[in-house]
Amino acid sequence: MTWLGSLTSLQDPNKPWLERSLSTFDIPKVLQLSYSYDLPFGHGRAMMGNMPRVLEAVVGGWKTNGLWRWSAGRPLTFTLADGTSLPTYGAQRPNIVGTPKRNRGANWMNSYFVDPTVFQQPLPFTLGNAPRAFGSIRTPWAFSADLSLSKQFSLARVREDMNVEFRIEARNAFNHPVFSGPDTSVDDGAFGTVTSTSNLPRQVQLAVKFNF
Repeated sequence: MTWLGSLTSLQDPNKPWLERSLSTFDIPKVLQLSYSYDLPFGHGRAMMGNMPRVLEAVVGGWKTNGLWRWSAGRPLTFTLADGTSLPTYGAQRPNIVGTPKRNRGANWMNSYFVDPTVFQQPLPFTLGNAPRAFGSIRTPWAFSADLSLSKQFSLARVREDMNVEFRIEARNAFNHPVFSGPDTSVDDGAFGTVTSTSNLPRQVQLAVKFNF
């Protein structure tokens, strides 16, 4: 069972108000666009309305749908792999002795923090000053795009309102990685490195639907 969103215990159970912090699920900025658009090609549409039937069957009548999302990162939670907390107290947290800054250079995946020494391991049986969740530095921004293209082929000669719908759908259509947050265990040798992604690679599926 988790406590307040991510941690399993209070660092100081006698002072629960010290746990006041941002939620680890906090995302302050999200831009999301969705649409459905009939492409303007084919009979009854703005362009190429007089194309031959054979060409109409291939080019005309397509519809596209999209869901685009950009979102800011989530707060980071700093921990200790080998912290020594007081008996009956929660896990010990690190001390923050300076102003943490995110590395914006080309090597940010191997060194997420400009100066990792601002995070330090406290003495055994003491309380670290790191908050439950740290919002000044966050996980990387996330981008995703889910796109689809569909067309209905009329079978009115067989039966009125009968048609076959063809769809092609792509999740994460541009195969854009969403990087996970860095290792935030201060006394770990991999502290500050980003080693994984949090989304799946591009997935494409085809579908045929018969309507009658």
